[in-house]
Amino acid sequence: MSRWAWYNGRLCTESEILLPVRDTAVLHGASLFETLRCYGGHPFRLEQHLQRLRRWMGRLHLFARSREMIDLSTPTVRHAIASLLEANGFFEGDTRLRITVTAGSEEIPPSCFMLAERISAEQIAKWQAGITAVLLPDPRGVTGEQPKWGNYAWHIEAQQLAKEQGADEAIWFNREGYVTEGALSNVFVWHGERLLTPPLEEGILAGITRQVVIEIAQQMGIECREDRIPASLLPHAQAIFLTSSVREIVPVVRLDSAPLSIHPVVERLHSTYQERVKNEKRDSSLCPE
Repeated sequence: MSRWAWYNGRLCTESEILLPVRDTAVLHGASLFETLRCYGGHPFRLEQHLQRLRRWMGRLHLFARSREMIDLSTPTVRHAIASLLEANGFFEGDTRLRITVTAGSEEIPPSCFMLAERISAEQIAKWQAGITAVLLPDPRGVTGEQPKWGNYAWHIEAQQLAKEQGADEAIWFNREGYVTEGALSNVFVWHGERLLTPPLEEGILAGITRQVVIEIAQQMGIECREDRIPASLLPHAQAIFLTSSVREIVPVVRLDSAPLSIHPVVERLHSTYQERVKNEKRDSSLCPE
């Protein structure tokens, strides 16, 4: 049975979404998206996700018509998410939510759609137990903060290469030998009693979860630096973990052939992150009264 989706201001089944083939999102991957996690009826850090999406729509000329024609105000999006969760019966448990905005074309108006997918207890348990990763060269050759483009071909290709090597995810390094990001995540390294994460200038996404972890580390008195990280350091790190909105904080337990432990500082950060989620749930639930 097809799940319910939200498409251009209305509920429909996913199979009913029909994007025009001449939308530049279809022809050239010209779309932007946000992925977030809903805890029951609470979309965590929704406003930050929407701010990032609106910011890139404002900066990229491709999305001028999207800015004019698509309402991404917080009340409108909250209503859409609530309708989508209710239609799918997803107010209980955790849900992966994706919001996509296309650029359209001169002849075709842009579109906006939202998809929801249940996150299983088995998936959550696997993430918490830790994943394996491989180091791969970053094929993009980009610098500066990156938008969340719908054209994810390089990311999917990296994931496929990782799977072929028996790993769960790829961690990229650039031509200068410095870590950039994971194919589906931001990267943190615990080394020398400090937390390191690549700066935005390395050509990475300004991840929402990445920023929450930086905030939490500072509040916990943990030294956290946004600094260049040589890829050669990673096999010798005390701990590595990846962050994303859906998976939260995921420890890396093997990098290439090198085993890694789940350091207590990673467990403390994750515990504090989950406490932050619980606290914010009280203030922004979408559940009907």
